[in-house]
Amino acid sequence: MAERIAIIGAGIGGLALSLALKKTDREVVIVERDPEPPDIPAEGAFEHWQRPGVPQFRHAHILLARVQTILRDRHPEVHEDLRRAGLELSRIEEVLPPAHRDHYVQEPGDRDLLHFWGRRPTFEYVLRKHVALLPNVRFVHSARVVGLDVETKDGEVRVRGLKIARAGGEEIVPADLVVDASGKRTKSPEWLKALGVETDVDSHPSRFVYACRHYRLRDPASSPPRFDGGGNLDFLGYATFYEEHGNFALTFGCPVDEEHLAAAMHRPEGFEALCQQLPVLARWVAASEPTTKVLGAGLFENRWTRYGVARGKKLLGFFPVGDSHVETNPMYGRGCSAAFMQAHTLAEVLGAVTDPAERERRYCATTRALLKPYYELSIATDRMYHLRARMSRGAPLNPGEKLLNFAYEAGWQPAVKDSLLVAKEMVKSAQMREISSLTTRLAVVFQLFFALVKSLFGLRPRSTDAPQPRRVEVLRLLPAHEDGGAPGAPVEASLDP
Repeated sequence: MAERIAIIGAGIGGLALSLALKKTDREVVIVERDPEPPDIPAEGAFEHWQRPGVPQFRHAHILLARVQTILRDRHPEVHEDLRRAGLELSRIEEVLPPAHRDHYVQEPGDRDLLHFWGRRPTFEYVLRKHVALLPNVRFVHSARVVGLDVETKDGEVRVRGLKIARAGGEEIVPADLVVDASGKRTKSPEWLKALGVETDVDSHPSRFVYACRHYRLRDPASSPPRFDGGGNLDFLGYATFYEEHGNFALTFGCPVDEEHLAAAMHRPEGFEALCQQLPVLARWVAASEPTTKVLGAGLFENRWTRYGVARGKKLLGFFPVGDSHVETNPMYGRGCSAAFMQAHTLAEVLGAVTDPAERERRYCATTRALLKPYYELSIATDRMYHLRARMSRGAPLNPGEKLLNFAYEAGWQPAVKDSLLVAKEMVKSAQMREISSLTTRLAVVFQLFFALVKSLFGLRPRSTDAPQPRRVEVLRLLPAHEDGGAPGAPVEASLDP
C-alpha cells in the first residue's frame, strides 16, 4: 500500500514537499490551521488572502536563485504560472558593483544566479493552487495540531500520525510518517520531550530588528533604475525588493543596540525620513504611493534543531522541514530556498530507501551538507555586521576584531570591486548556489591576498565612491517623537495593510 505522509503546515515548506512528491503514489495530507484561501486571481493574494498563521506573510521576501532554478528545472509549470502572475527574474547586473556592471558580458551559468522578484503572497498562492490540483494531496484546513500519535517500543518512538482539533472536536490523522513544516514556533520539541525524545538546539541570536513598507509606482512603465537599491552603512542596512505589477518594498535593518534608530524606523515618519537620506530610495518613494503600514519584526536568530538525539529515545517516522529544523537570520532571505532544498532532499530520500532509521540518517546527513555552510555564514555575517556597527558608535575593538576588520576593509571589500570572480562568487553565495570547486575557491583566496598586498603597499587608487551618510547625521535628521525617547527594540510583530 502507498505510504501516507501527514504534513504540519501549508506554508512554503509543506507546499514544497507536496510538490516534490507529485510523481509518486504517496498520499499526502496537509493540516493547516488557517482557512482555505479565497478563489481569486493570484495578483490579488497580497490584498485579499488572510494568513494569520504566518506573521511574516506580507513582509518583504526574496526568492533566491536556488528556489527559482528548482522550479525551473523540476516544476516548469509552476515556474511559468509565477511568471504569468507577474513575478520577474532578476538581472545579475543589478547586484554587481558598478566597476563590473558597466562592461559586464553574460557568461555560461549566469541564468542559475537569477532570483525571482515578487511578493510572498503571490508566490505562495500560485504554489498552493498547483499543489491543490495534485491527485495525491488533500488539505485539512482550520485544524490545529495538538500532538503526535505514536507507538513506543524497545526505546523507540515511532510517529504514526497527528492529533488535531477542529470543529470543536479532536481526531487522529493516521500516517506512516509525519513532516513538521510548521515553522519556528513548532510545538514538536515539547510533544516529543513528553514522550522521552530529546532535542538539541544550537541557537545564535542575531540581535537585529527590521522594518519594511510596501509601495506602488504611480507609473509602472517608467520606474527608476534598478541599481544600487541596497547597501550597508554599518549601523543601518537597507534594501529594495522589486515586486510584480509596479509594486516594491523598502526595508531597513539595524542592531538592537541602536535603540533610537530601531524605534524611529518603525514609525511612518521615521521610516520616510530614512528614505529621504538615501537618494536611491528617495527617488523610488517620490515616484510612488505607500500601500501598507510599516511592518516590523525582530527576535531573529540562527537556530539548528536536532530531533531524537542519542541521550533520549530513538525517533522514527518524523522529519522537520523549514524553520522547524533550520532557521537563519531572515534578513538574508534564505528561508524559502532552504525549505525547498530540504523538501526535495526528503522526497529523494523517501524514494531511495524504505528503512526508517536509514531514511532519518540520510536526510540529516544530506541537509547538513547542503545547509550547514549557509547556516555558519549567517552566524559569521551577523558577527561582522555587529562589529562594524560597534565601530560606527566609537566602541573599541580587541586585537582579533581589529585584524578581522582589517581583512574586511583591505581585502574583501577591494577584492569585490576589483575582481569579477570574487564579485560573482559573492552573488553565488548570496543566492545559495552549490559550493564552487576547489580551483575556484583557491582563485578567490589569491584575489583576496592580492587585494591585501595592494592595500598594504599603498598601490590602490583613491576611492571615488560617493560618501555614505554618517551615523551622527542620520540620527540628527530623524524626526522627534512625542515620547522624546526610544522605547527600545520592538518584539516580533506583523501589521497587515
